[in-house]
Amino acid sequence: MFIKSTPEMIMRSVQNSIYHEKNFIIASVRFLLIMSIVIHACLIVFYVITEKGLSGSEKFNTVSVNVELLLWGLLTLVLCYLPDIIDRNLKIHLPVAFEAVIVLFIYCSTFLSVRFDLYYKLFWWDDLLHMISGIIIGFIGAMCVYIINKKYSTNLNPVLVAVFAFTFAVSMGVLWEVFEFTLDAVFGTANQKWDLPATAVLLGKSYQGSGLRDTMSDLIVDCIGAMLSSFCSYFIVKRDKKRTLKVMKKIFPE
Repeated sequence: MFIKSTPEMIMRSVQNSIYHEKNFIIASVRFLLIMSIVIHACLIVFYVITEKGLSGSEKFNTVSVNVELLLWGLLTLVLCYLPDIIDRNLKIHLPVAFEAVIVLFIYCSTFLSVRFDLYYKLFWWDDLLHMISGIIIGFIGAMCVYIINKKYSTNLNPVLVAVFAFTFAVSMGVLWEVFEFTLDAVFGTANQKWDLPATAVLLGKSYQGSGLRDTMSDLIVDCIGAMLSSFCSYFIVKRDKKRTLKVMKKIFPE
């Protein structure tokens, strides 16, 4: 009895620790965002009601920066509640570790990047985020295979799961670059980094322009991330199909 129950107790303990760690990570991110929002709101009020030796243009620029960061903080906070919204409304119960990774990714790619200007200060930051997004979206693509096929068959084909995960992640990466290009063309923004100096650290050669080099580097690392999640999905399904189906049924209950 003791021998049989011990592994189950250990597994339960590990699951509980992961669950609480996930809750701690998500709660910490949300707390940091709320504190940032409060701080920038206080700074806006402070600079509006005080002179503090600033000219009109300086005060306007300072207030504008804080308003922008306040709005980014609010947007990020809303996005960080997306897993909870999906769980509550769509009844999709994401694995605890996966949910924590998504929340951390949202925090790093939105508010943290804008707050510390990381896209320009760290040349590898954008590529790292694109690779992680490729991995996350690849695993989401693998889950989509189960959603599409569960009405017809639950006999998951590892090759089909891997191929769909890869193509789904790459397709989303391409659509994102189209979206960035459209924003830059219509609103004159610089999402595709076309305004970087020729000395910027990017793939390719300087005569190709920073916009093209940034876009291609994003797509390349998207493909790398998609390939990693594709390989992982293949071996997960191949190694233990029954356990994979059990997990999928927990994520997408009937």
